[in-house]
Amino acid sequence: MVILFLLMVIGVGIFITQFQFNPAVLQKKALLPEPDQDKPSSQLSPNASFIPLPEGITPLTSAEIFDARNLSDKINGKAELYLSAGFTRLVSQRFKDERATDLWMEAFVYDMGTNQNAFSVFSAQRRQDAESLDLAQYAYRTPNALFLIHGRHYIEIIASKVSDQMLQSGKMMARTFIRNTPAEAAIVNEKDLFPKQKLVTNSVVLISSDAFGYDGFDKIYTAEYELDDQRLMAYLSHRKTAAEANELASAYASFLLAYGGNNIETQLPIKDAQLIEILDSYEIVFSHGSYLAGTREAATINQAKLLAIRLYDRLQGGR
Repeated sequence: MVILFLLMVIGVGIFITQFQFNPAVLQKKALLPEPDQDKPSSQLSPNASFIPLPEGITPLTSAEIFDARNLSDKINGKAELYLSAGFTRLVSQRFKDERATDLWMEAFVYDMGTNQNAFSVFSAQRRQDAESLDLAQYAYRTPNALFLIHGRHYIEIIASKVSDQMLQSGKMMARTFIRNTPAEAAIVNEKDLFPKQKLVTNSVVLISSDAFGYDGFDKIYTAEYELDDQRLMAYLSHRKTAAEANELASAYASFLLAYGGNNIETQLPIKDAQLIEILDSYEIVFSHGSYLAGTREAATINQAKLLAIRLYDRLQGGR
């Protein structure tokens, strides 16, 4: 009995110690808390910050951890976007700035598993009028919030009100997190393959699944273009093999034809490319090597062909 009692005391001591906040250790390792495997969400001890903090920023609430089982409790209506993109967990917490005690901000750190997944949720929600920031390779701000990618993490810092002071504080938090959290640089190779001419700024988006309503389309990068004052889209996706890319292009063309599309004969310098008219617009789908590619939502055949040829040239290594 005495031995059992001593083991219980040691176990309780270890349990308490692991939840004690040590700023020095956190600043050095910048570790996000591990979730409780037995509960959908868990809290850290009061007054502990789950991320390194700059001077003057202090926790206002305990940190909360969410996983796939209860993510919708925190971000109702948006959870599916994250879950379909490979979401692992979310840690969130509210903070205050000692220089602006009437305001607060909340940090959301989504672990998306990979850089690509993080870019997917970042790009899908970016507003066209957002202001780019130099905090990271992919970062922007709105009047009351900051959004960025750091490695596999997608980060939001949202202030309770529009306030320059709180946004400056948010930037300080973001920079501190980046400095103290090791991460690989976000690499989005497909983005560099889109033609630059007439490309709409910050329009590149990664659709993780079911792109264009077709359940076989996953990891599809899209970009918007403006030709003759009209918008249209180019898309591409790197597949494992050339055979897979070719089969997927053919399957998507069949999908369009099955839902009312009409195949139009035309001359294109792209092998096996198909031009399809559907819903009063034109699409071209093709593959080149291990890339699936195409254009869609073009108002005219010439627009669809012009953008498809430019995209094809880029995939060939041209300009």
